[in-house]
Amino acid sequence: MQGSTEQTREVVDRFYSAIGQGDGRAIIDCLDPNIIFDLPKNEHNSIIPYLGVRSGHSEVSDAFRIRAETTEVLAYEVRGKITEGENACVVVYTKARCRGTRQIFEVEDIHKLIINNAGKIAHWKVFFDPNTEVAAFRAGMEQRLLDAVEHGNVAQVAELLTQGADPNARKEGVTALMLAAGRGNAALANSLIGYRADILAVEPRAGNSVLHFACQGGSSELVKLLLEHGAFVNSVCPATGHTPLMDALWYKWPEIVKILLDHNAALNLNTHYGFSLAQHLAYEKQVNKFGKDRFDEAERLVAERAKRDEEALRAQHLMAATLRGDLTSVKALIATGAQVDSIYPILNGFNDGHTPLLVACRDGHYDIAGELLSHGADVNAVEPTFGAVPLHKAVYNGHADITKLLVGQGGVDLNYRGATNGYTPLHDALWHGYRDCAEVLLNAKARLDIRGNDGKLPLDIAIEAFGRDDPLVKRLPGSDAN
Repeated sequence: MQGSTEQTREVVDRFYSAIGQGDGRAIIDCLDPNIIFDLPKNEHNSIIPYLGVRSGHSEVSDAFRIRAETTEVLAYEVRGKITEGENACVVVYTKARCRGTRQIFEVEDIHKLIINNAGKIAHWKVFFDPNTEVAAFRAGMEQRLLDAVEHGNVAQVAELLTQGADPNARKEGVTALMLAAGRGNAALANSLIGYRADILAVEPRAGNSVLHFACQGGSSELVKLLLEHGAFVNSVCPATGHTPLMDALWYKWPEIVKILLDHNAALNLNTHYGFSLAQHLAYEKQVNKFGKDRFDEAERLVAERAKRDEEALRAQHLMAATLRGDLTSVKALIATGAQVDSIYPILNGFNDGHTPLLVACRDGHYDIAGELLSHGADVNAVEPTFGAVPLHKAVYNGHADITKLLVGQGGVDLNYRGATNGYTPLHDALWHGYRDCAEVLLNAKARLDIRGNDGKLPLDIAIEAFGRDDPLVKRLPGSDAN
């Protein structure tokens, strides 16, 4: 049997009177033991902790407890009420203060209730605009996140991130991740990275990167974490010229020095005040009165890496033959097992990280490029300095014969965008005025709709290089002839 309107009105009056008085026992007494209490929750209001669907007295009581712990009610008023049969609709105004942020908010809810024949509320659903309450709970969230990071409170950081705090919040230009890195707190850093904190951010005073901060903070685990997520091992601080390796030496962390060296940290870069890495280390040893054993260990690690680089350089027979343009030696070396895609060591030179094919295409050694390709050399190998592939190297230097050789290879990427400027090989060919290289790429159906970092299409560069009336320009969509 459905409840009567009179019964519904009586239950509703008693229920909201109990809520207004904060009488928990009387509130629960109005509810059916299997009550469904629905406070809609989604990604936009998840910061409000007591929202969600609750079932039964225990869960409803828990929701009231959480609300009391997080929210102080300042004013409460029933502003409207309609009852009909078993159904009731109630409009409730609440003025409250978020205990955590001390921010006051106001909200007007619409409550829909269903009363069963036992005179108990069986279903209770609340409709409301959560924006003012969300704003109150979010007030000062970024500052709270930064404070939690500074105090090493991993649980609070995780909670704030879950609630939507900005993982890239800054304090005096220093991001939360930088604070965690500088304090050597890998757990905090891992939480922030999990919420997409910017690993490549720099601070505004000196330009230090997150990895610089980590190399000061001393956590080898954190340094590994940053490198695994794409931090630049040779990031240079604009103010000092320090690389992360230099900072790790400065702060006497030989364990971090080893990690950086194993990740190809450069040994031949100078600071902006003119010190080489060796001079930098020698100066630090001179002015520090303690930690000599740690300096000695770091110096040993650097010397070992330098020795490995020398050995790797001496083993670069195929690269040496390529650089000489010595086809006979290239063939002989490949025949005896030389690796066609061997990578040149990082020595801060023009060939760093290059394969022999990249160099052959750059230096115009057509026959050697063909020999390497015929033995499986990677036609899309990328060198680390400019982020270029063999096609970039060929067209940039005007080697049309090699360009044609490369575009005929299966799997070649005609449209690879270079890391430094976003140019494709076609951009580069036009930029340097190499008409024949550009024509090879056009005939191979290179894309014409890719823009470089400067926003230029191949057409824009072609007009600059050859003029609007040039026949090559007229082949491109968007020219006056099309």
